[in-house]
Amino acid sequence: MENNTKNFNKYVFLSTFARNLIELFVGTILLKKGYSLHLVIYYYLLVNIFSLILGIPCSIISKKYSNKLLSIIGIISFIGLQVVLNFITTDIYYLYIVSFLFALYRRCYWISRRYYTLQVIDSNISKKYSIISILNQLGVMTSTYIGSLLLQFININVITLISIILLFISIYYIYKLDFKNEKNDIKINLFKTIKCTPISSIIHIMCYELQNVVKFLLPLCLVIYVKDTYTVVGLVNLIANISTLIFTYCYGILINKNKNYLKISIMLVLIIKLLQINTFGIILMIVSFIEGLTSKMYEQSFNKECLILSKKFEYHNYNFMYEMVQNISRLIVVTILFFFISDIKIMMYVVLLFISLGIVFEFNTKPNCDNSEVMWKE
Repeated sequence: MENNTKNFNKYVFLSTFARNLIELFVGTILLKKGYSLHLVIYYYLLVNIFSLILGIPCSIISKKYSNKLLSIIGIISFIGLQVVLNFITTDIYYLYIVSFLFALYRRCYWISRRYYTLQVIDSNISKKYSIISILNQLGVMTSTYIGSLLLQFININVITLISIILLFISIYYIYKLDFKNEKNDIKINLFKTIKCTPISSIIHIMCYELQNVVKFLLPLCLVIYVKDTYTVVGLVNLIANISTLIFTYCYGILINKNKNYLKISIMLVLIIKLLQINTFGIILMIVSFIEGLTSKMYEQSFNKECLILSKKFEYHNYNFMYEMVQNISRLIVVTILFFFISDIKIMMYVVLLFISLGIVFEFNTKPNCDNSEVMWKE
């Protein structure tokens, strides 16, 4: 188990560093390549449509074959995405190619990574998750800013080369993982799993995963309203991630206590995000520092509850339910943005309004059924 944890942590750091050299900037790259804001949102709508569709075959591969295979498919898809971005033009067909590759990477990578995270975190949930989260944060913190500098002053080709090398090294560490019972014959039943999952918990999953929409929109908001450079996006994220790194381990220990900070963290995230999209200069940097603290507080508060709930389900059933819930929620919200809203700030307000629903409901970690085939058995 200890070797699995070490190899997984190395995989997390290398893959996170490689991905975040460019992942955050895909929407901004499209905007700077000449696509209109409307088409950039269309690209993101396509990503979520493909993600919903691909969630089914990816979950089947995870169950019937292995999450190692899924991880490799995800990494190769991301490499393909970067190669295409090197040659992209304003031809609409490129949007379909890039959106499909991004969706395939996202589904394969995160389904497999969620599986291995739940396998590694077997006891002392908060402390172990904090270590994984710190490694993730180190990767994000350094690579996003480096990526912004390379995009602004050098060339996307350099990023692609660095990323490919690191991703291939990360495959080596994922290949070395060895967990028993990764494959089983249990039937995946989405409807029974949803029935057994408390509706309040489903709402919380939907609200939490909408942060991905915010993550996509914020860089566009920064380059449109603050400064039209990659480096402003990289700097904002660097400052946020420095504060996140400071906060992560301490808060991971704190939430071992029997207290729930989930609602408080949601309220803080909403307030700080509103300030972040309406401030400039040094104030923006100060707010971004605080945003790093609040976002990590929300992430770890949510994951504490989510991990407790997940341990009561057969993994593949829980994972498939989670995939469908997150993809449907993102697709609904992004569809609203695409068809009815044209201003990037108003888009942010609408997404934050949906996230605020998490304040109304309690996260329930007790399933609605005990003996269903979708539940975890000793």
